[in-house]
Amino acid sequence: MVLDTEIVTELIEEIAGRDVVQLVELIKGKEDVSEFKLAEKLNITVNQTRNMLYRLYSHNLVSFTRRKDKKKGWYIYYWTFDEKKAYNLFLRLKKDKLKHLKDRLENESKGNYFICKSEDCGSVRMNFEIAMEHNFKCPDCGKVLEQEESSKRINAIEREINEINRKLEIPFIETVKKTSRRTTEKRTKRKAIKKKVINKKPTKKTAKKKKIKKTTVKKKTVKKKPTRNRR
Repeated sequence: MVLDTEIVTELIEEIAGRDVVQLVELIKGKEDVSEFKLAEKLNITVNQTRNMLYRLYSHNLVSFTRRKDKKKGWYIYYWTFDEKKAYNLFLRLKKDKLKHLKDRLENESKGNYFICKSEDCGSVRMNFEIAMEHNFKCPDCGKVLEQEESSKRINAIEREINEINRKLEIPFIETVKKTSRRTTEKRTKRKAIKKKVINKKPTKKTAKKKKIKKTTVKKKTVKKKPTRNRR
């Protein structure tokens, strides 16, 4: 399975933090990666590595198996990143954001907004109804509100919508796991032997022997009584 690097980076930064992106790149496309090896490659402690992995685990993006080290006696966790679940989560988050942006775009296109340009009171922005309630005056500084030119804001929202639509079109490629030549040869050989054993017909000799074994019954040997010598 191949998940686009752009999707991975954006998703992981959003749900787990920028520091986890490098860790995901190390385990992406692999299975059962040791947390000790990850810590070594990232040059951080095992506890820090686990903290990152637990952040991914809270979103159900990683799974783990636990094995006991025979020499040291403690348990080692081996982690696998689920690219399919990551892709589905990415799609869900982007679709939710897209819906929110479309609602905003509709409101911006229909409504008239008023702002206060005074630097002292900060960015005061309100729609027509609220501005009318305040007599078109800023509630903080008392200055007259000015109608906002919303074309820039609308253009920015439209650009963001187009960008999300572009990302939603990025496909998720599912790849078939490659098996080594040696293992495939072993499998075919094993199947051929199994098939040979099942389809093996009994020869005439073996069939005769089996028939004889079935028909022959062991004869009981009767002990003869000893005869007395006549005088």
